Amino acid sequence: MGIPVYFAAAADYRDENLLPALDAILSQLAGGIGGAAGKKFMLKPNLLSYRKAEDVACTHPRVIVGCARWMVEHGAARVSLIENPGTQDAPSIIKAMGIYDELATLGVTVANCAHYEMIDLAPEAKCRRMELATEFRDFDAVVNLAKAKTHAMMTITLSVKNLFGLIRGSERLAWHLAAGKSYPRFADMLIDIALTVKPRINIVDAVECMEGNGPGSGDPTHRGFLAGAESPFALDAVLAPLLGAPECPQLCEMRERGLLPETELCGEFPECPPLRLPERENALDLSRYLPRLIARGLHRALVSHPEVNARRCIGCGLCARVCPPQTLKISDKLPHFDLKSCIRCYCCQEHCPQGAIVVHRTLAMKISGRLERVLRRLAGWFNRRRRK
Repeated sequence: MGIPVYFAAAADYRDENLLPALDAILSQLAGGIGGAAGKKFMLKPNLLSYRKAEDVACTHPRVIVGCARWMVEHGAARVSLIENPGTQDAPSIIKAMGIYDELATLGVTVANCAHYEMIDLAPEAKCRRMELATEFRDFDAVVNLAKAKTHAMMTITLSVKNLFGLIRGSERLAWHLAAGKSYPRFADMLIDIALTVKPRINIVDAVECMEGNGPGSGDPTHRGFLAGAESPFALDAVLAPLLGAPECPQLCEMRERGLLPETELCGEFPECPPLRLPERENALDLSRYLPRLIARGLHRALVSHPEVNARRCIGCGLCARVCPPQTLKISDKLPHFDLKSCIRCYCCQEHCPQGAIVVHRTLAMKISGRLERVLRRLAGWFNRRRRK
């Protein structure tokens, strides 16, 4: 028997459709910690930024309220929403969503992460120490309320990636800079946070997802379900392939580290098309097969890079301020990228309020990506024949 991953259909965010789905999942997950009565819960939604009504960059406000209400109605001693958004503060986003007063009526407090400490990480972590927001230690359980959306660097954001918000804003830039173009290294850091925080209730909002130019400026796309599990690794292990990202960096690193658990599907398992993923470079490591100078030249031709849509850009300069290596400069009210120094973290693309920055792929990149997929299929076929 594997770890149960629960699914519940929700046609939209109206209470009559959403609340039964939340109840079906929360009843199971809260049961795993002895029920909600008398316990203290920290809600950790995805609050990247809220720029318009129904912004799919964030966990939907009705999911947040519905979860908080369920906890309160089932006797929770304390429910607090604590988050560290990228460019705004949590109370401001919750007010913009129009749910601040509703949460206050329920007795739910809303705050930014404020207490940071350099702490020892879980024994299984690759990194030994990290500065994290430590509020999670004051609660019986962290309720990880993630949003299903694409991500230019990590391919997809689900429950493991959502915990990155527990790192101080300035330190997030430092981690992007430290990881550089090594996406597996960045994924390892996300996994280490999940191992340390150990969220007991993990729910992914996939009623309306984001696809394409995520995680901040992609397109909404309907999938009509919620999913939950006691383990963020189990939840992502099922959802990433379902949504079209079976080879996302965090899943690959979980597999490499032996952290992909056996799972058991429960509830209304959805049949849905994969998300349209962001454009990213393919995973071929040319330096393994070619002389260094040739590999470098091909790398420049093959690797993806950020590109600005001048018609959409308003020249606000936010992209330059959030650039970890500070190589992006504003000139004539437009961003200019130093591609030699760009680490491909796509923070500029993530935080652009107008969706003016996109991930560009050359024709050579597209061809090589298709070639890689063919080679993977051939390798899989060959391995299956060899096992027979």
